[in-house]
Amino acid sequence: MTLINQSHTRQSSWQPTFPLDAGCFLPYSKLVPLGLLPISLSFWPSNMLSRFRFPSPRPFNFQLEKLDISPSLYASTPMPMASSSTTASKAASPPETSPWTSPLEGLRGVPIHQYIGIRDVRKRVHAQSDELQANRSNQQYLVFRGVTKTDVAKMDDECERARIGKHTRMTHYADVNLLVIKSMPSPELQAAFLSLADNFYCKCFEMGLSFSSLVPLGGTTFFGPNSSKEGDSTFKPTSRNRRMDWPTIVFESGYSESLARLRHDARSWFPNSGGEVKIAVVVSITLAQKRLRVEKWCLSPATGHRPATRTRPNPKPHPPVPTRMQEIIITRNPAAEPNGATSYTVTGAPLIFELRDLLLRDPVPPECDLTFTAADLSDWANHYWRSVNM
Repeated sequence: MTLINQSHTRQSSWQPTFPLDAGCFLPYSKLVPLGLLPISLSFWPSNMLSRFRFPSPRPFNFQLEKLDISPSLYASTPMPMASSSTTASKAASPPETSPWTSPLEGLRGVPIHQYIGIRDVRKRVHAQSDELQANRSNQQYLVFRGVTKTDVAKMDDECERARIGKHTRMTHYADVNLLVIKSMPSPELQAAFLSLADNFYCKCFEMGLSFSSLVPLGGTTFFGPNSSKEGDSTFKPTSRNRRMDWPTIVFESGYSESLARLRHDARSWFPNSGGEVKIAVVVSITLAQKRLRVEKWCLSPATGHRPATRTRPNPKPHPPVPTRMQEIIITRNPAAEPNGATSYTVTGAPLIFELRDLLLRDPVPPECDLTFTAADLSDWANHYWRSVNM
């Protein structure tokens, strides 16, 4: 993980002040998390470089014949480009529920490539990352068909994954041999979910929870019988002490043009984990309007009941379904900045993370649910946009 000083707001200053290999804690407003960005190392002395070693669910079965993944159907289509005083309002949107759908949901217009080897994957990821970093595209996703579990295992080799790009996140559907790769090579993509996750972590400690209460798992790969997935940032409580236990909260982030896919990714965590994941957070970035959208997804009881029959006079209710419980939108408000003080309009606040869902136990006073007020969210947005010089 890399960090830069918040005063480094020019793109030329996106070099880390120091590499963070061991855990340490600093106020989140002092340093900007950049995660695993591809950063030039030419400015570091050779004696410093020598100190670091660079590493060379319950699933759903999709019938391949029912899944049209022909390149002609999904032809390549360029995607469009896309503190201070705070104005807060509660514009509560009704909860949005949605069942699991196709693994290609939200990827219309994304070209699907036939897998021919790791070298081709690496070449395509690097080309896409160059386009993203040069602001010539907001397309974050690549799709490959014909990718087996063995192929993915080879990509997950430490040296090979580093060559492909540590700023990528992979989702593999083993039953249809489909691989979806999300690229996040730019500071605005990394800083969005990392800074919110850091604020979330800080809220825990401010309330008196110990460092060991929640374990950060980063982009760990989680496996089900027919699928595997990496989140952008994940956390689990220490009560889940087995190596591959599922997290209780997951963060997914990306450009607003990818919002449909981000929602798909958020929803997928619940059925794939068998309900072990309790909260999925979507962070969507709209660069042109300086807008951040945060959605909280949880499992919620489905509306309606199964009809009664003679053999089942008292049918059980439908199982819970992934539901969007909160939607918060934070938008820069230039009209309210007569004196140069940055202002944001926040709708849908406060953002609340239930402690019982995070730690799998009831709060012990003075513990309580983690709450991000409109002022907290405005400060986060201001810190984020300053850090990426937007």
